[in-house]
Amino acid sequence: MRLTLADIEQCLGIGADVTDTPVTGVCTDSRTVQKGDLFVCIDGEHFDGHEFAAKAAEAGACAVIASRMLELRDTPVFMVRDTVNALGRIAACWREKCEAKLVAVTGSAGKTTIKELLALACSNRYRVAKNYRNLNNQIGLPLSMLRASCDEDLWIMELGISHTGDMDELGMVARPDVAVIANIGPAHLEGLGDISGVAQAKAALLKYLRDGGEAIVSNDYFELWEAAQKIIPSPTSFSTLAGKTGFTCCFLGAGPEGEGRFRLTTPEEEHEFQAPVCGDHIAENLAAVAAACHALDVPAEDVVWAAQHFKADAQRFCTRQAGCFTLIDDTYNANPLSMRRSIETARCIAADRPLVLVLGDMRELGPGANAAHEELGRLIAETTPAAVFWRGEHAADVKRGFAGLSDIDDTEGFISQWNTLGLTDAVVLFKGSRSMNMEDFSRALAAKLEGDAA
Repeated sequence: MRLTLADIEQCLGIGADVTDTPVTGVCTDSRTVQKGDLFVCIDGEHFDGHEFAAKAAEAGACAVIASRMLELRDTPVFMVRDTVNALGRIAACWREKCEAKLVAVTGSAGKTTIKELLALACSNRYRVAKNYRNLNNQIGLPLSMLRASCDEDLWIMELGISHTGDMDELGMVARPDVAVIANIGPAHLEGLGDISGVAQAKAALLKYLRDGGEAIVSNDYFELWEAAQKIIPSPTSFSTLAGKTGFTCCFLGAGPEGEGRFRLTTPEEEHEFQAPVCGDHIAENLAAVAAACHALDVPAEDVVWAAQHFKADAQRFCTRQAGCFTLIDDTYNANPLSMRRSIETARCIAADRPLVLVLGDMRELGPGANAAHEELGRLIAETTPAAVFWRGEHAADVKRGFAGLSDIDDTEGFISQWNTLGLTDAVVLFKGSRSMNMEDFSRALAAKLEGDAA
């Protein structure tokens, strides 16, 4: 980022007695402030940034953005009504100053994987910036954009929402040249209502496309496709169903260590290949990436290369071997769509081997949470697992769909129950919402199995 305090003043449209002092960075955590940074006071759920403004000033902040009066002796303070909104406005100003194209990626599942695959595919031809992991909300997106420079050709940003209206706030900041909507599912229903509400909230991104921008939308989800067409009559479509549209990718099968075979088809060519990831959800991601790359003049062969060199982000369906066991850590988060996909893919990897599921509650599902967990129980029953362990308050709901559930509260109890299974070979999937900390169970079992092998 290359802005001055005078630029910040102009972005915010406020009068302040400031100079052309350069701003070296923007941060919201006083512990990370470096000399020359702009500190934005965020009133969060657990901390109020205003209480740390003096500490930020002492650390060398060149100015502070606040929504209430602060007494800072030598540090300018920009007073605004809403500091999060101000952060977004500064990022939008920086966006306007730079010539990089921006690709915005959203969906109920797979946003981060699509972003990473797309960045990898485009990196052979463009200088690329992207948001770190899933810093994708009204704070994370602006911070990610402000960490980019004007030297890149392409910014690839994922956008995550949980309430109606969130996408309007994000869309006004991003103003994408290319918008990718991967899918919809029953996620964040506390804030979005129902699946139709999810579709409309995701499709709202298309209202903020720049003139001449391209909308890329999966047409495998009726409600999403319908909502998108009300905004952009003819979006570019992609699918996981062969022959349905110009950009398709089909999952052809899995290997024993999580590798997958795929067939990718574009209007110009077809590629069949193997990659170190697998599942129908990866096929969906690759179809979306292929359509986005086409809009950016990046050939399909670069998409294939990206798939073959892709390394999954931590806790996002990462597979590892522990003796004769294959452990799958997909613990970053969970909703009904991602949970179904993970279980089905784990079953595919397991083939004739035993499958063990170590799962936790899916959060933020609103009034439909009980029914969603019961439906998950029925899905579990269809996969015929060797054992299922559950952590969380929805165990009784899952048991209505699958009675053979074992409750776990901590890693010690889990390992104790694991020892009674007597398994010598299995595929083990760990998954649950972020707050369930299911990675603790993955690490505990890995340590035990690797210790046994040693």
